[in-house]
Amino acid sequence: MAGRLCFAQSASLEIYEALKIMKYENYHLPSGVDFSSITYEDIRWQYGVFRCNSTGSGRDKKHFPWNGVKTNIGEIEEKDWCRLAEAIIERDGETHLLTYLIQWCTEHNYIGASAAELRKEALQLHIDRIFDNPQWGGYLPFNKRYRPEVWRAAHIVYVRNECCRKISPVTQEQIDHVYNGTIPCAHCGRWSEFIVLGTRLRPEPLVPCLSCDCHDPDMGCTMPSIDKSYACPLVSCDDEEMEVLDG
Repeated sequence: MAGRLCFAQSASLEIYEALKIMKYENYHLPSGVDFSSITYEDIRWQYGVFRCNSTGSGRDKKHFPWNGVKTNIGEIEEKDWCRLAEAIIERDGETHLLTYLIQWCTEHNYIGASAAELRKEALQLHIDRIFDNPQWGGYLPFNKRYRPEVWRAAHIVYVRNECCRKISPVTQEQIDHVYNGTIPCAHCGRWSEFIVLGTRLRPEPLVPCLSCDCHDPDMGCTMPSIDKSYACPLVSCDDEEMEVLDG
């Protein structure tokens, strides 16, 4: 009985893998490229490619535009690149991050791009792993909203941009890679000169309760409700409150 069960499970796994191959086999990949081994860097969008193909001759000649993407594994037609990017994201269990990026791009759609263009932009950002790049201007607000554990671990510096004269957090990596002495303002987006006010003293704990004396492994929080307003790290800590060193 156990042998038949193992055989059935093995057969089901083989069928599942075969179905996955069938699902991803029509992406017109360059010769010799296997879907299962493709990485994000392999298909990173370097630049767009346009060609005008034609068939026939004379009065019967017809022209067909071709839009593609230059990647590390060769040129891929744009529509196939988008399908391939989505498939790799799904393969790696990151569809939720793609959803976040689409929402982010939609909320920052200052040029009135279509839904299809926004989705393509989100795919490019995802394949670039933009949310893991601390030099990205949206690194802190995006991760604070969608991946707070990444935000808490970031090396945050507080600055005041010359344009808006408002205090805002940026990453140390953005400071290290300034462009002509300027960084993008977190309030208006303009690149302007800035002054450093200080740095966050320490990252916030991932789970503040674990460092609290009132936390019990079995019972959870044992703090009296009357004390929570000033003593609970989840209630009394203000995310916007700066903790800085003298600059």
